[in-house]
Amino acid sequence: MRPTLCRFLEDFDSISRIGKGSFGRVFKARRKLEDQYFAVKIVKNKVNAYREVSALSKLNHPNIVRYYTCWVEETAYRPDSSESNSTSELLSSGSSLEFLYIQMELCEGDTLRAWIYQRNSSDEVTDTERRKDAAHIFHQILQAVQYIHKHVIHRDLKPANIMFGSEGGVKVGDFGLATAVDNDEEQQQRSRSTGTRLYMSPEQLTQFYDKKVDIFALGLIYFELLWKLGTDNEKSKV
Repeated sequence: MRPTLCRFLEDFDSISRIGKGSFGRVFKARRKLEDQYFAVKIVKNKVNAYREVSALSKLNHPNIVRYYTCWVEETAYRPDSSESNSTSELLSSGSSLEFLYIQMELCEGDTLRAWIYQRNSSDEVTDTERRKDAAHIFHQILQAVQYIHKHVIHRDLKPANIMFGSEGGVKVGDFGLATAVDNDEEQQQRSRSTGTRLYMSPEQLTQFYDKKVDIFALGLIYFELLWKLGTDNEKSKV
């Protein structure tokens, strides 16, 4: 039986999983040609999967996760149960469904969600230090979103989708729910209830809204950066 060819395994090695969710899986992998590590996201090749690629391909900003390329394969890479690099398997969809591989910049730092959690659970950082660090971080997020709004509405801004790069800079990522800005002066009919419920503005429950929904999420993010909240339940209530 002829072995299944896989561009991912041909071009990359030292593969390890760094993320998993309903969207798919994200792997840290070294591209052999450049001897450089990248993040490779693998999702089912549906129409919605191209939304992230379409959005990222338009964006080039130091505070946005950089997109490099994408390709389609008939199989999805899965490591073995021990998550080691020595063995792996290629899982076929068993149908006409294919898988989209998205090669992106690897952000080695934590997410902003982890940054907030660490400071909420620590008494070593003073309120003054936290406010100063929060202002520096939030300024970078604002620069990214200002640039993003020239092209798309993110629709899922939240601490878990904001990361720190290898040099400590802030990187906005996960454009899987992004939609075109269209006419900046008018509210356009769009998908309702799109985003993460805790960070969604009220108008996102309808079909008519604009880029201001991202501003609503930014306000909540800045509040979290500044305010010490002990538990997720407390955060939801506040």
